[in-house]
Amino acid sequence: MPLAKMTIINLDANEQVTNDNVKVLFNPTEYTIEQSNSWDTQNVQGQEPRTQFTKADLKKLSMELFFDSYEERDGSGSPVDVRVYTDRVARLMVVSVDEGNDGKRPPIVQVTWANAPTGVTNPDFPFKGVLLSLRLQYILFSEQGYPVRAKANLSFQEYLTPEEIEERFPRRSSFPARTYTVREGDTLSSIAQTVWKKPGEWRRIARANTVLDPRALPAGTVLTIPAIK
Repeated sequence: MPLAKMTIINLDANEQVTNDNVKVLFNPTEYTIEQSNSWDTQNVQGQEPRTQFTKADLKKLSMELFFDSYEERDGSGSPVDVRVYTDRVARLMVVSVDEGNDGKRPPIVQVTWANAPTGVTNPDFPFKGVLLSLRLQYILFSEQGYPVRAKANLSFQEYLTPEEIEERFPRRSSFPARTYTVREGDTLSSIAQTVWKKPGEWRRIARANTVLDPRALPAGTVLTIPAIK
């Protein structure tokens, strides 16, 4: 089986996959998913400080990629400039005019890497977001003085549409967010019926948990049930 390569795909204005993508030369040896909650501490005179939850923050994905073009040769027999590859990553930071309603912004991308095993909820990939920061370090140079090896530190921040934001962080909800432990024989529609009395809303649960196969729900799996109005 061929090695699955991580790919960074540029999404179009409708957030659909395009042919404009960056396939890494070498998969990362590690990556980090960061997620945090915000809390506010209120001091009340004569009482103990009160800590109150305020909001859940968006996820961040960070990694280091390695680029090496030293063994590649151009038409003159010289090593290929590694910026042929790193410039494609750097373009993900370039601000362009969005045809939609977001005005000027860097592109929205989708980071993909293999497929999660069946039954895994909230897999890390695909990760939809924007490139938040990029640090390029060139570490080997040709005799002519141009770089042929580089390390790139990338940090992506999750991107959500207004509809996805409302679904994950609703301002007003009739059914607050909760978790549900799958039982034998459960389906997404039966779970939606149990928690909301709305079996037709099963896709909300699928999206919230990035369920890749709705028919594969192993008993004992803990699902996030999003809040809805």
